[in-house]
Amino acid sequence: MFRKTGVVLTALSCLTLGIVAVTIGAASASTSSVLTLEGNTGVTFTNNFNPFDSSSFAEQLSVRSLVNEPLFEFDTLKANTQYPWLAKSYAWSNGGKTLTFQLRKGVNWSDGKAFTSADVAFTFDLLNRVPAANVYGVPKMSSNATTKGKYTVILHYAAPQYLNITAIAGTALIVAQHVWSKVANPATAIVTKTVGTGPYVLSSYSSTVVKYKVNPHYWGGKPAASAINVPAYSSNTAAATALADGQLTWAGNDIANVNQIFVDKNPKTNHTYFAPGSTVTLEFNVTGTGPLSDPAVRQAISVGIDRTALSVKGETGYEKPATSSGALILPNQASYLSPSLTNDLSPTSDPAKVTSILTAAGYAKDSKGFYAKNGVEIQFSIEDPTAYSDYYADCQLISNELQAEGINATVDGVQASQWYTDSANGNFQSIIHWGNGGSSPFVQYDNWLDYTLSAPIGTSANSDYGRYNNASAQAALTTLENTNPSNSSALKAAVASLENLVSTQVPVAPLLYGADWDEYSTANFTGFVTAANRYANPSPGDPQLPLILMHLKKA
Repeated sequence: MFRKTGVVLTALSCLTLGIVAVTIGAASASTSSVLTLEGNTGVTFTNNFNPFDSSSFAEQLSVRSLVNEPLFEFDTLKANTQYPWLAKSYAWSNGGKTLTFQLRKGVNWSDGKAFTSADVAFTFDLLNRVPAANVYGVPKMSSNATTKGKYTVILHYAAPQYLNITAIAGTALIVAQHVWSKVANPATAIVTKTVGTGPYVLSSYSSTVVKYKVNPHYWGGKPAASAINVPAYSSNTAAATALADGQLTWAGNDIANVNQIFVDKNPKTNHTYFAPGSTVTLEFNVTGTGPLSDPAVRQAISVGIDRTALSVKGETGYEKPATSSGALILPNQASYLSPSLTNDLSPTSDPAKVTSILTAAGYAKDSKGFYAKNGVEIQFSIEDPTAYSDYYADCQLISNELQAEGINATVDGVQASQWYTDSANGNFQSIIHWGNGGSSPFVQYDNWLDYTLSAPIGTSANSDYGRYNNASAQAALTTLENTNPSNSSALKAAVASLENLVSTQVPVAPLLYGADWDEYSTANFTGFVTAANRYANPSPGDPQLPLILMHLKKA
């Protein structure tokens, strides 16, 4: 869960109307004005709201943007559509190496102090100075940010960053200099009180429910929901029960038979919208010298997977099988698709091709019936949370299929909190993970392949969890990053090189076109994202929370 004038102005006009309507329709303190959302299932709550700590409640529940906001909100469902937020505008200069933001005036922090350019410069300097705090994957600046007055911020880069605008302006959440300048270790600090520009601030914490109240100084007016409650749910099933019982207003997970247990219960108020938002992949840890470091093995694993079974059985038909080994989000990014990679992934497994690939690479079946080379068997585990019932089912389906084809794949079911830690630290052999989505292919490819955003095993990484380190990938990413979006032919050529690299090297194996999960009730609030009003990723998570919440109106 991501350009300019005409699109932005039109979108902003609609957004402003939404905020005005919310302001007029001030919410009462009744139970019906409290919005209860499911940020993430299976996560053990911790009393830590540090937006720079990947193990904090705010990060793992994806609710950081209730408090801390981005400069722009990007519509990941519609290319070239964005909404000014803490910043009113931005402009590139110096061939894409300099980025200037003009900030919104009249914004205050939740403690009443004024929001200024110094806060924005401080935030980006912090991300530059403390790589472990850069959970947003923001590119490193060549020098400190500079300011001109209270409302102009200038960011400086050594190379063009055109296609990193989403990471820079859309995912980096701004923090208060007067608070965070006093924090010694921002990446690991325990934060129990929140100060932000967002529509809400922390009200209370417990291990079963975290409550937020309205920020009295919010620049956008008074939100429709007088409070936000985030309860703890042990699994998707538990969240589904709460949703069906009317205890949950807004959820974002894969619920089997959601129509029968939720929508059909009250079709007038109970709704779903599963927008295609990313490419789900099997991501490989490619470090070391084991079989997973061999591209032939990764390619064989990919062609041995029955993607139709994953779609139908694991995802109950809500997510479609990936059709291209280049991993673009389809059909959203079909304009970039290389003809040779169109429908090159079989919807079902291809055992004959598995045999052909591995035999050509020197592998043969051992006495146990598994492929091996030089006495080393192809054996690996797929780690995923048992609480993520759909992904866990996908893991089991992949394991069963591959074992039948002579590849010893097993399933390692863990707690969600352990999975997040292991993923970031590279302590896994493979994981099923959603892609970063976004309207530009660069967003996903950079997240999968940019080794400069990774870290040594055992150290938390913000991207490239599999520690894929390839000079060709870095060069292709740099080329794409340096390409002005107005040059469509050059942009397409740069994307094609990354498509082909993913197809042949398989650092990630495309599995499904991931849904932006979204189940919601309009009994008390209207204005959620719908197929007819696609203004954001519809899921209840960062960074789109303030955008959606300020669209809501009391029913």
